[in-house]
Order: sequence, then C-alpha cells, then structure tokens
Amino acid sequence: MLVSIDDERLIAGFTTKFGGVSSKEYESLNLATHVGDDPKKVSKNREILTSKISAKKLIFMEQIHSDLVYVVDDFNQKLPPCDGVITDIKGLALCVMVADCSPVLIYDKAQDKIAAIHAGRAGIVQKIISKSIEKMNSNPKNLSVIIGPNISKNCYEVKNLDLGEFNKFIKDSKFDMNLAIKYELEELGVDNYKFLNICSHCDDRFYSYRKSKVTGRFAGFIMLKG
Repeated sequence: MLVSIDDERLIAGFTTKFGGVSSKEYESLNLATHVGDDPKKVSKNREILTSKISAKKLIFMEQIHSDLVYVVDDFNQKLPPCDGVITDIKGLALCVMVADCSPVLIYDKAQDKIAAIHAGRAGIVQKIISKSIEKMNSNPKNLSVIIGPNISKNCYEVKNLDLGEFNKFIKDSKFDMNLAIKYELEELGVDNYKFLNICSHCDDRFYSYRKSKVTGRFAGFIMLKG
C-alpha cells in the first residue's frame, strides 16, 4: 500500500496487488466485484483495507466512465452509478478502483472535505475533475490533489479516437493522461497537485487491464480521520 498523505486530519493513498486473499488472475488484493473474482475473497480484501486504514466504512462506486459526481452525507446512503464521490464525513473512506485509468484524490483543507474521482480517458474528456471541484464548492487554492498510478503516455495507444480539445495531448497515436490532467488543474487554478508518475502497465505491483485483460483492480482511497 502506498500512503501519500497521513497526518492528523487525513489519510490518502493507493493499494497495490499485494496483501489480500484472491488468487490466479486476481492475486491478491483485488478490490473489484465486477471482474469475475470470488465475491467472498473480494469482501475479505475490502475488510483488510478497512482494517489497514482504520476506516469505519469504505465507499466504492459503480464506475461507468461518466461525469456523474455525488455527495455522500450519510453512512447508509445508497450511491447511484457514478465516477466521482465527495464527503465531509469522518471515518468514511472514499475509494476509486482502477487498472490503468487515473485515480484522483482531492482534499479541501478549508472545508475539511474530500473527493475520489475515476478519471479515465472518457472522464478526462468530460472534465469530471472540473465538475467534481465545482460540486465541492471549493476554492482551487485550498485544494491538495494526488494522481495515483495510471497508464503512462508511452503505453497508452488510442489510435484514431477523437478526444476533442484533448487531442492536443495525443502524439504518435498515444494519449498523455497526466499532461491532460495537469492542463485541466492549472486551468482551474489548482497549484498544489502531485503525480506519483507510476505506470500501471509497466509496474507489476499494480493491475493493468491493457496488459492482462482479465485482472483485478487496485484502489485509491481517501478518508478524513475521526
């Protein structure tokens, strides 16, 4: 597990493949229920993560490559399918599952509010990061943003796809997600952002759909302590 922020108010980071109970293609800390893994093993893996970060509860999205973002204001709230989630509830860990897409974690220190965003190619083109920050009602200058392991530009071929204004981040048929995210954050006025610059396709600590097709999902997680 890679912990990027751990202070008295917040814990945020990213899981790796390791430390769980799944087997075969999903070995070992697969956190996704939709990829063909044994549901009991996924449930155990989620329990392991819950314990590791001392969360009261984990929130996972049913991710659909959309620009839909919801606020969670109750522990028992049922979350519709979406790709961004926001809360100010302490002890509630927001999780975003990925296997090449970009897991984006946001902390608004002024409002003590957090967000987890699934920003793949489709989400980036639909500006899900901008829409999430708008829904947080945040001043961009108060935000800390972390972008976790994702597929690097050298490994991400998109061929002849039309990405609209984001076509400028395609070179030799390869899309640079990190550069596109950096551009969007700076356009919004976000100064405090960090890329881990780890390629999920190249680094065997992480699941990669492009590399393996049938595989698990690792997660970005963020939680207000308390």
